[in-house]
Formats: sequence, structure tokens, C-alpha cells
Amino acid sequence: MKKKIISVILCLCMILPLTLAAHAQEPLNYLLLGDSIAQGYGVYNRDKACYGKIVADTNGYSYTNYAVNGYRSCDLISQLGNPEVNAAVEKADIISLSIGGNDFLQQNLPRIAVEVLAGNYKIVNDVKDIFAENFAVIIGTIKELNPDAVILVQTLYNPMKFVLGDFYGLATVRVNEAINEYLDENPDAFYLVDTAPVMENHPECVAVDTVHPSAVGNVAIAEVVLEKLYELGLGENTEPVINAVGIDEIPFTSYIIKFFVQLFKIVVG
Repeated sequence: MKKKIISVILCLCMILPLTLAAHAQEPLNYLLLGDSIAQGYGVYNRDKACYGKIVADTNGYSYTNYAVNGYRSCDLISQLGNPEVNAAVEKADIISLSIGGNDFLQQNLPRIAVEVLAGNYKIVNDVKDIFAENFAVIIGTIKELNPDAVILVQTLYNPMKFVLGDFYGLATVRVNEAINEYLDENPDAFYLVDTAPVMENHPECVAVDTVHPSAVGNVAIAEVVLEKLYELGLGENTEPVINAVGIDEIPFTSYIIKFFVQLFKIVVG
């Protein structure tokens, strides 16, 4: 009887380390939520070369991307009611979030520009207030679904700096203010990933549509995310692993957008 007990104990001692080792080798689940920037719009082979995939490939994460082109903060709130997305959030160890740009871009930009040039900031401030309310709901919902997930929130950069000067910069400032104000009130809610330093004043990082990150821009954002994950002890590498070279997407619509942006610049002076 004693020999059987000893044998069982020895077997357990042999199996347990193997079980723990197998568990330890399971990749972290990395989820992207939000808008076209998180989706990788601007890169033709975005499934293989957007910044989220680069981060996942570099750190060996399991990768899921539910970001959608054109999403505003209210759209993301609706998406977080989807059972499939909920399951992904519940499973995630790390969540990268990019949201807020379309809250302004899908407004009447010429009207906003005219109002701002006239010194009236009411529209801009109103959009910020709505975004701030929605952003609080987004973070609260994610926390409710998965209180243990590490959330990375990207600040906005000014993608139109090279064609509209600092006009859209005011919108990015307002969104970033709302994000920072929430973090000031909830210091442990998420970690900021500041994309502006690597995107603004770097035209090679912005796609031909003047809005989204180019292939080079996706690598630049990946580097910033990797640095934050390294700082948090969730990654061992800060140098991106590029398994697929990004191909810049240059659809015909991009040229149309660029034409009207340039025309708008002329109209508003």
C-alpha cells in the first residue's frame, strides 16, 4: 500500500511540472478594438502587417482584431453588446484601444473649421463632451467584462497636419484631454500609448489618404506599443518582428479624399 502511495506521489511530482510548463507556454491573448487605425486601414495586407499583428508576432501573442473602419465611440459601445466580441474581451490578457478620431471626422468639418476660425469652440467642445461620456462607458464595460485585462489606450495624432495645418489638431487635443481626464480620475484604469511623437512631423508615416498610418507608420506605432508592453513586463522585445512587409494601400478614393482636402485648405485659407 505504501509503495502504491509513493508511486502515485512520484507520478504527480513528474506530471505537475509538465502541466505547469505547458500552461506557462500558453501565449497571451492580444485584442484590438476601435477604429480604422486599430484595424490597419491604409495598409493593403493589414491582416499581416498592421501594428497589432506586428506586436503580436514580436511577443508571440495570440491575436484578435475586432476594430472596424469608421467606428465612433458610440459604435464601439454598440459592438461591446455583441456576444462574440464580449467573449473576446473576457478572454483577452491585453487590449489595445484606438477610438475618438471619427467622433470629429464624421462631423461637418467645414462648419467646424469656420466656427473655430471665428473663435467659436462650442461645437468642438460639445463633441468632446459626448466622446468623454462614451469613453467612460467603453472603459467601464471592458472592465466589467474583464477586470484583469491590461488596457492600452492610444492617444490621437493629427493626421492632417501636412494639409490642414493645426486645424484638426484642435480635435485631437480635445479627444486626448478627455482620455487624460478620465485617467486622472481613474489612475489604474488603463495605460496611455502616445502615438503623436512618431506620427506627427513624419509624413512618411501617414498614408496617401492623409489620415491613416502607412506601412511605415504601422511599424512606428508597433514600436511605441512594444515599448509600453516591455515597460509593463508583458513583452521581452522592443524591436518589431516583421513577418510580412506592409504594402501601402492606395485606392482611387484616397486620391479623391486628398483632392478635396487640398480644396478645403484653399477655401478656408
